[in-house]
Amino acid sequence: MRIEVVLVILAVLFQESRCGISDRSCSRRRVGYITSWGKNPFRDDQAEKLTHLVFAFFAVGSDGSVNLEGDEARARLSHVKEVAARHPHLKLLYAVGGWENSQYFSILTADHSRRSVLISNLVNAIKDYGFDGVDIDWEYPVTGGAVEGTPVDRKNYVNLMRELRNELRDLEAETGKAYLISFAGAAGHWVLKPGYDLQQLMKYCDFVNVMSYDYFGAWASKWGAYTGPPAPLHFAMPKKFSGRMNVHATMKDYSCQIKETSKINMGVPFYGRFWKNVGDAVDSSDDMWRTATATNSEGTKFEGGDVQWRELHTKFDTKLTKFHAGSKTPFIWIPEQKTFVGYENAESIKHKVNYIVEHNLGGLMIWAIDFDDEDGTLLNSAASDSLCTSSAKSFNYKCSPVDDKRWWTFDDNEDLAGMCGKSAPLIDGYYPVCDPDDPGHACCGKYGYCGSGAEFCSCPECIDYGTDPSLILKEPVKPTQKITWYTADAGEGKRGRCGRDVPPMEGEAPTCNPDDANAPCCSNGGYCGNSKEHCECVGCVDFSKNRDFRYKPLEWWTFSENPANVGRCGYDAPRLSTGKIPKCDPDSESFCCSNSGYCGKGEQYCSCLGCVDFKANPAYEY
Repeated sequence: MRIEVVLVILAVLFQESRCGISDRSCSRRRVGYITSWGKNPFRDDQAEKLTHLVFAFFAVGSDGSVNLEGDEARARLSHVKEVAARHPHLKLLYAVGGWENSQYFSILTADHSRRSVLISNLVNAIKDYGFDGVDIDWEYPVTGGAVEGTPVDRKNYVNLMRELRNELRDLEAETGKAYLISFAGAAGHWVLKPGYDLQQLMKYCDFVNVMSYDYFGAWASKWGAYTGPPAPLHFAMPKKFSGRMNVHATMKDYSCQIKETSKINMGVPFYGRFWKNVGDAVDSSDDMWRTATATNSEGTKFEGGDVQWRELHTKFDTKLTKFHAGSKTPFIWIPEQKTFVGYENAESIKHKVNYIVEHNLGGLMIWAIDFDDEDGTLLNSAASDSLCTSSAKSFNYKCSPVDDKRWWTFDDNEDLAGMCGKSAPLIDGYYPVCDPDDPGHACCGKYGYCGSGAEFCSCPECIDYGTDPSLILKEPVKPTQKITWYTADAGEGKRGRCGRDVPPMEGEAPTCNPDDANAPCCSNGGYCGNSKEHCECVGCVDFSKNRDFRYKPLEWWTFSENPANVGRCGYDAPRLSTGKIPKCDPDSESFCCSNSGYCGKGEQYCSCLGCVDFKANPAYEY
């Protein structure tokens, strides 16, 4: 066989062996952002591995203008277009907004006339530069951005996308070409929920690039103290930490809101973040999670920053890298320098690719491809053959069956955060449950607090909402009657207490909650529970069987009323706070009042002249 034929065969086999977008069909997207200010050129080998390239950013002015500013940025775009032109499969979009240029979106989308100006300029940029579409990177509508928005941003964002889509349809009719709209979406649910109407946005957008990174960083706030990787795939933090600070939680949030996954691209950072002045590990068995010391007295400034993948190896000793099995991310801990570095590498990206396939996501997004090294180490991992694998399931998430929030968080009330169950204080009239989308706090434990692990998820009394979110709707979801019991926020002296020996509620002795299978009974010692000692003893009350039972007004002295008077009865005893003559408790061991005015049992208390047996004669009145 001639050498030329062999070379041709080998070349074909090589093309077949990789998931080259231009060579064979691959349904998942590979969206790469490239920065307008970067120095590293866009290359053909990168273009081959991407389906979409987003040039970031064009600037949006206060008047709704859309421009590419600076000679260097224009020269860079010209070069990008030259390379892209050699790869017809590659769709080229441009982005507007970003962290530093989203300040005008709120006012520019406030009414139809202003939106029209902005949209006209967005469309003109597509026509003038020959783009295939536009990516809107509003950081962020309503709240969470460098500049706060207003509540109407949520609705106006949808209006912007709808009207932009209509304009692009008109352009498509003129040119015969299809145009794309995408947007960059927030990772944090505290920003996503108030600002993004995802179901409506996705009616007009082709896909969303989720910024599923920057969960941890040396931010200028109290949260900047916590070390971690930019994009942990899974929850793997110590107890009491939020379980939403990871890629899985964000992907689930988007998927459950949109109700399908094909339009969702997982964001992958080609950079790391580092901290200095870092202390000991929060958990001595896990080097990842630490806290840094602030450089100011307010605790809001931390020494640290970001580092591109291409520079990481020259700035830090990567031989010290450890791979965190739980979060599926690498990190570096340098004890003598008190420095922590979290980042992504080829191995962590491989885990993310596998996750995308398993959960049938639409693809991945990269910020930014010019941060990769000359060998394309990270892009090669992101563009691996395995990304083209078919998923066994079209939808692989268990979503909450309710749209409203029925669990206590620190944002609601720091004192009530994490309380759950039938004995917890109500939230919007509902018995609080645990957040099924927070793997760190998805289970309600025996003692009425949300958490994870066997003590919260596996005990007989435990409820695992993460495994089965439908349990949120298990009746009763609201109290079946007026609350006459102390809830968990009443304090240690009252929590779980019941009966006449406990401080009254609105003048009446507190009961136990008949809806609470863990504690429906009041023992004769005044504690709620569900054991025989609580439900079947003399003087016990099972409120699940006797919901209407109410303790009669106190007719005898108790320790809570006055310890010195306990056991006194009759005419010579001190009067009760109601002014009545005290009796003896017919359900106690001292149910008779002697003629000398003391409670007890036996002949000298029950059978003497002037004695009163209240068990035999509970209706007796002095």
